Amino acid sequence: MLITFLIIFSGVLLLQVLLQLICVRLDARKFPPPGAIIKTPRGPMHVRQMGSGGPAIVLEAGIAASTLNWTLLQPRLAALTNTYSYDRPGYGWSPLLRRECTLQRMVGDLHELVVALNVPRPYVLAGHSYAAYILRVYANRFPGELAGIILVDPLTPEEWIKPRRFQRWQLRRGVWFSRAGALLGSLGVVRFCLWLLEHGSTAVPRRVLRTFGVKASETGHRILGELTKLPPDTVRLIRERWSHAKFFWTMARYIQNLPACAAEVAGCDIPAHIPVTVISGAHQSRVRIAEHKAIAARSLQGKHIIAANSAHWIHLDQPELIVEAFCEMAEKLKAENIESIQ
Repeated sequence: MLITFLIIFSGVLLLQVLLQLICVRLDARKFPPPGAIIKTPRGPMHVRQMGSGGPAIVLEAGIAASTLNWTLLQPRLAALTNTYSYDRPGYGWSPLLRRECTLQRMVGDLHELVVALNVPRPYVLAGHSYAAYILRVYANRFPGELAGIILVDPLTPEEWIKPRRFQRWQLRRGVWFSRAGALLGSLGVVRFCLWLLEHGSTAVPRRVLRTFGVKASETGHRILGELTKLPPDTVRLIRERWSHAKFFWTMARYIQNLPACAAEVAGCDIPAHIPVTVISGAHQSRVRIAEHKAIAARSLQGKHIIAANSAHWIHLDQPELIVEAFCEMAEKLKAENIESIQ
């Protein structure tokens, strides 16, 4: 009896895996990348280019985000200049590359991409949340290439370099949740739950989230709430990308390596000559606001702004603040170029 049950159970699991693989293949045809797949020495990456003019701006997404998270902001910037958003390996339409998850590696990936795209120098970098870690190291390695940096509600190394007990618990839970998501994604369960949500049925997805605990359920609902700020077509694409196990495997690696990355960026200040604008969400604590102010203060042309009507996802709530920060940097660069000619 037990053997019969195990055979049936194994058969069902195998069928689910095969169906998920078929769906992944169908997704590739039904949802082609909105941008282009660019080959670099480090591997292919998906890039979405919009607009023309200069200085160009390159957008770096948050810890588990992709080009799709810039859907509201990038067209606004593209009306002014040449813009690039891209998917780090394992996210969006960029293939999963099994290698170490270090800031030096991510910075190298970004620079190889900038070279492959032939982005004119100097260019502006803008990054949300975790992206601040990448951009700070990038500015140290390639300071002569930058016209400015815009940090949108950035993570600071102080937040994760020495995680306290409850933070270590958060990290363990996050890694476990992500790996479980990868397993469920491989079986098509995530796809099914997201399909139910798309069609207005929330009962089953809520039950699945609750099995991971109250905190995971709250986080899931908060993220899904943020997605409602995006156009329906973009939300559909995000849900389709989340249906792939590689998204969760990649997220697990990022979460697991968060303290190591915080240590990697600690003491790695942006060179003072580079203009820096830091935009903080109004939800941030006094400690975080002070850290954000300190980042801006280290720049000779630093500026700190509090987005009064935003929480963490400022590029969805108040994208105009990022556009204004870019315009200010572009005007200063133009004025400097005129002075150098005279």
